[in-house]
Amino acid sequence: MNAPPRFAHGSRAPGWDKPVDLAKEPAGVPGPAQVEVPPQLREEIEARMAEYPEPRSAALPALAAAQRLHGWCSPQAIEQVAGVMRVTPAYLESLATFYDMLETSPAGRHSVYVCTNISCSLRGADALFDAIAAAAEGDPDVNVRAFECLGACDIAPMASVDGTYVGPLEPGDAAALLEDLGAGRPVLPERQLARRHVAEHADGAELLLLEGIDEPGLATRAVYERRGGYQSLRRALAMSPEEVLAQIEASSLRGRGGAGFQMGKKVSFLPHGAMRKYLVCNADESEPGTFKDRELMQKSPHMLLEGIAIASYAAEITRAFIYVRGEYELQARVLAAALAEARDAGYLGERILDSHHSLDVVLHRGAGAYICGEESALLDSLEGKRGNPRLKPPFPAIQGLYQGPTLINNVETLATVPAIIRMGGERYAQLGVETSTGTKVVSVSGHVQRPGNYELPLGISSREIIYGLAGGPPAGREVKCWFPGGSSAPVLTAADLDVPYDFDSMGKAGSMLGSGAIIVVDDSTPILDVALKLARFYRHESCGKCTPCREGTNWTVKMLERIDAGEATPMDLEIMASVQEHIIGNCLCVLGDAMAMPIGSMIEKFRDEFEQHIERARERRGLGDLAASDGALAAQGGLEEHLPPAGALAASGAGSGAPGEHGGRPGTQKGGA
Repeated sequence: MNAPPRFAHGSRAPGWDKPVDLAKEPAGVPGPAQVEVPPQLREEIEARMAEYPEPRSAALPALAAAQRLHGWCSPQAIEQVAGVMRVTPAYLESLATFYDMLETSPAGRHSVYVCTNISCSLRGADALFDAIAAAAEGDPDVNVRAFECLGACDIAPMASVDGTYVGPLEPGDAAALLEDLGAGRPVLPERQLARRHVAEHADGAELLLLEGIDEPGLATRAVYERRGGYQSLRRALAMSPEEVLAQIEASSLRGRGGAGFQMGKKVSFLPHGAMRKYLVCNADESEPGTFKDRELMQKSPHMLLEGIAIASYAAEITRAFIYVRGEYELQARVLAAALAEARDAGYLGERILDSHHSLDVVLHRGAGAYICGEESALLDSLEGKRGNPRLKPPFPAIQGLYQGPTLINNVETLATVPAIIRMGGERYAQLGVETSTGTKVVSVSGHVQRPGNYELPLGISSREIIYGLAGGPPAGREVKCWFPGGSSAPVLTAADLDVPYDFDSMGKAGSMLGSGAIIVVDDSTPILDVALKLARFYRHESCGKCTPCREGTNWTVKMLERIDAGEATPMDLEIMASVQEHIIGNCLCVLGDAMAMPIGSMIEKFRDEFEQHIERARERRGLGDLAASDGALAAQGGLEEHLPPAGALAASGAGSGAPGEHGGRPGTQKGGA
């Protein structure tokens, strides 16, 4: 069966605006006499609660456990969790309606999530979704959803089948996929992601993270140790925390998650001495087009754990959390097994390798929300709340998780730390270029012949990445535009292919390196299709906390839809560009900017194509051409007088209940990125 309509993260379920029944007794915490909890569920929830300094952090794992038992977050399931955790059902319901992987209505036993975000869409994902949905029509056991980026753009178009990633797929594969699923067989085993090798690199390339990453058994401690694993941790523990930090600072390693802030400086901002401090590994890799962290966690989890142990020692931290996105089922299992091995060997836990340093690491799984990739929203989610960004300052380094100083870095950044300690910070800094040191794992997807993860020295030509390594667009096609740093980066064109791929050069070119994910769009795709796909994604994923993002993303979608429907004039482009400018820099977090920057760049670089689309769409509707549109626009006066006053956006409520969509049909899209 297909999923019922779901609502965007920032909206509420139908009926949220109804008046409160004051005669009704307020809902409290269910007592033991009110709700009977299956012993196995109670045991699992209580075990998870014991892992956290504050038991409420176990809310997402507890709801996930209840959903596995009941099939969905039913009122009974929520009451059982509330009874064990000693919270109100209303509190848990607020979480279940926010996170996309928590079902709030009955769903089939099997889940088929078809990624329909930009990279997969460029390779035919919308047709794939339609084929699978049609083939599963009427089957109550199969829950088919169009999902946002699942972090597997290298096998696009793809689907997650009960957590197993399969691709590339074609519409003709729908019947075989569902047949395997129904028979209980492995689904299309030859095309499962777990069997895919890393992309081929040039001979002689210096690889720090991907070298030999496909060696059988590397995910186990024995093979990792045989290759020299955990020797950097031993070396670090023989140094003082200050000496380890000095090596990280000397490397000039910039964060690989998006912001590009130097890791050493971030560590130095934390207060020194013994106190309640935390390290959080952001493994909620959800930027469309990005899948590098997925490969690192899946194939070399001990490298990440070693990096976490070293970084925690440098920052004098004794509690760490790995927040991994809920969709990464395989990667979470691999990390859990590696954590157990590392604890057994004394690499984690009390007095690591007989040193004075101790570290407790908890693996925490999200439940599907792109906004949780933002560091403060991630912290709220980790504390058992809805993933809403926090007002800054204070910054996490001063007041983060559980109000304590917190170091937050992503998977690739932390996985690089063992190499820095092994080779020395100064030697590492000699790789790349002066302001962008080291190597970078770059995810390349979209219209290229060899999509995949490529590790390369920063400063290399972008053309060499897109054409030399990834093979460029299909024969007969040319690059129309490309995103250098995931879908939130302003687009560049074929004229920018020779720009060096590093942080500063990308900034000077008018874009950003971001998460290090290149998405290539060739000349077969209308720019309006790309803009609509992005705007709808960010509208759905907005948490709704601040007005410029909540309303600006919705206005942008509506204006793009006006263009496609033949209802727009060139003035709409001016208004839309102005809306993007009003969003940028005016949101609590960068989600609004993440839509406004690429959309604004598309209007700037492809205005002629937008205007041609307007002309053709109006002609289809019989509204005539707009040859004199420039004069008409001038006659209408300045742009600003046509925009609503600042307060009108908040008062209008436009879009507050807008559901996600797939191909323009409400109710079939899930967030999940």
